Amino acid sequence: MHSSTLLLTLVFLALHLPYFPPSLEDLDSINFALGVRDFDVAQHQPHPPGYPIYILAAKAVHAIGPAETPALTALSVLAGGLGVLAIAALFRRLWTEASDEPWALAATLLAVTSPLYWFTAARPLSDMMGLALAIAVQVMALGARTPRRLYAASFFAALASGVRSQVAWLTVPLIALQMTYVRSFGGVALSFLAGALVWAIPLVILSGGPAAYWAALTFQGSADLGNIQMLWTRHGVRDVLDALYFSFVAPWATWQIASVVLPFAVVGATALLIRRPRVLILVFAAFGPYLVFDVLFQETFTSRYALPLVAPMAFLAAAGLRLLPWQSGAIVVAAIAMVDAHVGGTSLAAFASRPAPAFRLLADMREAARGTAPVLAMDRKQSFDFRRPLVWDSGTASAFERTLPVPPQHEWLEAMKYWNGGGRAPVWFVVDPKRTAIDLVQHGDPAAYRWPLPYPVLLGGVRPDEMDWYRVDHPEWYVGEGWALTPEAAGVTEADRHGLSHAAIDAWISRATAGGVLMIGGRNFDPSVETRLSVTIGGNAPAEFVAPPGPFLKFFPIPSVDGEGSPDYAPVKISSSAPVRIAAEQFDASARRTLLGFGDGWHEQELNPRTGMRWRWVSERGELRFGSPTPRLTLHVEGESPRVNFSRGSRLVVKARDGVVFDDVLTSDFAIDVAIPTGTELVSIETDQVFQPADKSRRSADRRHLGLRIFKCELRPPRT
Repeated sequence: MHSSTLLLTLVFLALHLPYFPPSLEDLDSINFALGVRDFDVAQHQPHPPGYPIYILAAKAVHAIGPAETPALTALSVLAGGLGVLAIAALFRRLWTEASDEPWALAATLLAVTSPLYWFTAARPLSDMMGLALAIAVQVMALGARTPRRLYAASFFAALASGVRSQVAWLTVPLIALQMTYVRSFGGVALSFLAGALVWAIPLVILSGGPAAYWAALTFQGSADLGNIQMLWTRHGVRDVLDALYFSFVAPWATWQIASVVLPFAVVGATALLIRRPRVLILVFAAFGPYLVFDVLFQETFTSRYALPLVAPMAFLAAAGLRLLPWQSGAIVVAAIAMVDAHVGGTSLAAFASRPAPAFRLLADMREAARGTAPVLAMDRKQSFDFRRPLVWDSGTASAFERTLPVPPQHEWLEAMKYWNGGGRAPVWFVVDPKRTAIDLVQHGDPAAYRWPLPYPVLLGGVRPDEMDWYRVDHPEWYVGEGWALTPEAAGVTEADRHGLSHAAIDAWISRATAGGVLMIGGRNFDPSVETRLSVTIGGNAPAEFVAPPGPFLKFFPIPSVDGEGSPDYAPVKISSSAPVRIAAEQFDASARRTLLGFGDGWHEQELNPRTGMRWRWVSERGELRFGSPTPRLTLHVEGESPRVNFSRGSRLVVKARDGVVFDDVLTSDFAIDVAIPTGTELVSIETDQVFQPADKSRRSADRRHLGLRIFKCELRPPRT
């Protein structure tokens, strides 16, 4: 063992031991912890295929004293340190000449300081232990010059597959290649079988027999094929780009580092192909099959699956960097390692600073539920992702009166049924921040639970990820099917063939809103036909108005409603006199809040489903209308820099009550607060530049006038 490698290993361990995470962070780690507590593959403790050798090692650490979470983390940190030694040994086996020695160390430094390697070593998962053992077996296989040594490598490859099944993709192809030098196929196969049987037989017995284990395994396989995004089942251009990004760029956390490492890796591979082709063949035999497996069959967005690819990328990059003149490649290696260690170190410190968002949420819920029995309402993703955290934290699960069902894309309807059926307990919504169904229910601001990581890509694919918690005790309103209050809801309405184009749509308003104002807005997409809309509140006579082609926005006083509907909520019905294509895009009702509606000059709301970001475009002039004269309020507006679409900044003018209340030229992303005079009923937002998308791209037929992209526009209490 070289002293420099040993020193690197000790430094690695010293910089990881103080940063153990305070909680589990992923469904898999929860399953592993449950398996340490009570091994039962049929109950996903852990999930199939079962990881028996990994659980055995974790139980051994747990027996010394640590709880399940620190025991699993300690195993990963220790494996990360041993992985440093294994990677260094592998690179020395690939580069065998004396002049190669410094570059084997340089390649090791690049690999173990890569943010993905550095960070994953502190996660309570099997990935790091599996990688360390896989590379150790690769070292054994490369050094096998006799049948007996290759038998040993084959046996340990199978044994290590009991830690993580993907180990086979990293070891078996290389062992098969080495059989061309040591011709003993039968002995190698029997050795592998023996190693597999060491853990497979006890695993099947503990799982209740072959039938029970097979049932658990096939269920897991079908779930993986049906519920995760992989390139094998989704192979559009964007899917291919995502797969390549998470395999090659995400391990370095930043584009800047990846843009240095990857080109030099290509140069290094080319140089090896020309000068030392056998080395390149060995690298591809060791890691190429796993690369194909990872890109095609593993979940695209799960960053940690690319962990084994860090080693070959680092090795090939070092091979390219050593071609630079005057040994300047060593300086580049040192610079990359320092930057990577900073990225990985700050991410690790942030990861260890707070429990995972899911467990912070559950702790807050447990505290808030004292003396109450709330109803739990989740969107479908959170419902699936929280099943295991709720098993782990059974005290929180028992605090709820009930948990509402989660029909896909229609989750909010279960809350509607609950309220219409007389349910009055607080309803706690836990939603994916990228989803918008919560906006079909009146609500306040959520408690947001986010990862504190500066480079969140290192946790790509974690489940549960991030979430918002809305505590809705008595909403002022909620709507049924057929509304288009968000782009997501509009898509559901279109797919279900509901909405005003097909039939009347319903909403419900609290009887406490009597004496207040109801707002309805939308868009008539028929360019030549106007329609008459009828709005009925409870049993009162309907109010009618004409919806001409284009957008509309109307406000109505809310009368007192007695008798009809539930004791607390009155029904609202909206119907159209003609079967034109029309969307109800805005709805609000209150007797205590000033309502804000988007009037003429504003385009429909848009959504990026990958990020959850929403926005509206305003044209040359957009009107904001208020449902009642404003008290003293502040208009808060956030938007995108005009320089994204224009060569110069755009002038923004805000007018209220015939006076200018804001006037400035915007040259970057902006967030402004404008005091609105008391009694204001209309505010105009004006800008001096617009464009038409069709003028910028031949593939677009969009002739809308787009001025500023506005991400947030809301009323807030006045600044003090």
